[in-house]
Amino acid sequence: MDEGRPDDESLLIELAAVGRPAEVVGVAGRWLASQLGDDGFNWVRSLAKLERRIGGRREQIHLRSPKWNRTGELIEFGAVLNVRDSTLRRWRRANPALTAYSGVNDDWLCGHPLGVLTGAWHRGQVDLTVPAARSAQLEGFLRLLRAEALPWFGGSAEPDRAATELPLVTIDMYVVDLAEWLVCRGSHDAAARLVRRWLAENPARRPEFEAGRSLGERGERPDVSAGQWVRTGWTGAVLGLV
Repeated sequence: MDEGRPDDESLLIELAAVGRPAEVVGVAGRWLASQLGDDGFNWVRSLAKLERRIGGRREQIHLRSPKWNRTGELIEFGAVLNVRDSTLRRWRRANPALTAYSGVNDDWLCGHPLGVLTGAWHRGQVDLTVPAARSAQLEGFLRLLRAEALPWFGGSAEPDRAATELPLVTIDMYVVDLAEWLVCRGSHDAAARLVRRWLAENPARRPEFEAGRSLGERGERPDVSAGQWVRTGWTGAVLGLV
């Protein structure tokens, strides 16, 4: 169940008082939800994540606790951003000949640790070990979410913005998924721009891209072990993007 939005000050008092790692991260998640509630985020306690639902789209901020957290020694979490889309899932299931995706999580669009997005791994890690410093640490993390994570979610929500505004680190990792999502939204032109942007970033991709494109034009599929560059070429051919 999603948590409600209790008083902010009482949560900060509770944050400084609790001791076990799971309790600390749980209170931190509830406080973040209280601050991001107007943006549509709720705290899902059972999965330790903040989540915003917009139609069939789910935007998630997971607070991942490492196994080495210990009461009185170390309490920290790392943030991981995910986007899932049920419209994309339906399109993939209805068009198996057009999708490169295989797997049970076929609503997957994109996602990665917040530290990858910012280009500095430590920025996505939050240390809540010292009770007196927890409020300041969490407030700094909230500012980072507003500056980096929320615009990233926005850039992956609108087709016209996705092709031009998403950071290259996201496109590099998920160009096929993003292209399929754009096509399922009826934005073929945006999908083609996205693939061209991905190709232009590294011309060395072209030979394997063309190999995948040839497979698609011949009505064949890439081998399951094929790399992303081949799969992107195949996707470009079967979706009519190149």
